[in-house]
Amino acid sequence: MDENTAAELFEFKFKWIDEDGDEQGFFSKRGAIEGETLRLDETEIPISGIADTVSRENRVVLSVAMADETFTHLFLAVKGNKAKGLERRLGRLRSAIWAKNHREELASQGRVDEFLSVGCPSCSATLDLTGFELTPQVYCRFCDAIYTRHDELSGKSLSETKELTKKEGRLKLCDECGMYSTPQRFTIFYFYFLLVVYGWQYRQTWRCPACMRKDAWLMMLGNLPFLLGIPVAITQLIRSYRGVELHGALAKLDGANIKARSGKLQAAVSDYQKILEKQPVAAGVKFNIASALLHDSQIPKAAQMLEYSLKDCCNYEPAAGMLLQCYEQNGDEAKLADLKKQWGVEQQAPSEPGEEIATE
Repeated sequence: MDENTAAELFEFKFKWIDEDGDEQGFFSKRGAIEGETLRLDETEIPISGIADTVSRENRVVLSVAMADETFTHLFLAVKGNKAKGLERRLGRLRSAIWAKNHREELASQGRVDEFLSVGCPSCSATLDLTGFELTPQVYCRFCDAIYTRHDELSGKSLSETKELTKKEGRLKLCDECGMYSTPQRFTIFYFYFLLVVYGWQYRQTWRCPACMRKDAWLMMLGNLPFLLGIPVAITQLIRSYRGVELHGALAKLDGANIKARSGKLQAAVSDYQKILEKQPVAAGVKFNIASALLHDSQIPKAAQMLEYSLKDCCNYEPAAGMLLQCYEQNGDEAKLADLKKQWGVEQQAPSEPGEEIATE
């Protein structure tokens, strides 16, 4: 990590969030990123110890590694539209620290030539690819997105990938269905009026448009008797069908995902294949095909498709995690051991003779 990155200062105001999701206290507290430390009021946290961050609107969740190898979770409401900026800066800083520490560790073992890293084209995080072969796409765990690289592997120029990066940044896994799609914020709102009693129910959810459609229709029907909730219901219904408009090769992605979730495997795979004919390098689309095959209990075919996904994007964590499960269920011990070694997954001790392994 260079001196400019280490000296980066970012200040913000926040409130702690309790177990019920409510903000605590009347006055905001001060927070700041100072060098390699995150300060939250009187609490100082080494940035290298922050294992993960998630932001939704103004809410930020921090997973912090403790000395006893457990994790504690901190919930913040960040003021002034700075939540995403906080998440991106923490990602950029901690990734640089981790990469620097890993490089120094390899150097101490005389293996510094093995170190390999690239920068995320969107958030500038340092992506440690040591142990992987470079592929046309790269996964940024800090953006939770797959990006196409601009080099001879992808065949894309810098100008082409700049515009592509903006589009690819919106494509992530849906919190609801787990499919590669365009998840976004949806509002669920019900208004009721019973004689002298009235009220409303309100919550926000992050999911892909296809996952929102059922709730959007229920919200429309539930609000019909009272009218006041209809404008919100209509807006969310339209958004659930229009979603984030995808053009070009990915135009039919939502439709293919809906067919896959509905059990229409052949129709879904046919739509996915049409996408791949126009865009052959697409780790996320191949991940969706594998998910559909796995849902249909076609484990060997799902494993093969996940292998193709990783050939497009060597460090795509969701594909690797699903592939581990496939190898375990297939009993492919050799491939399972190789994949665990590549990803640094600890090998479990073999079961004692006669000992049953619990499965769901």
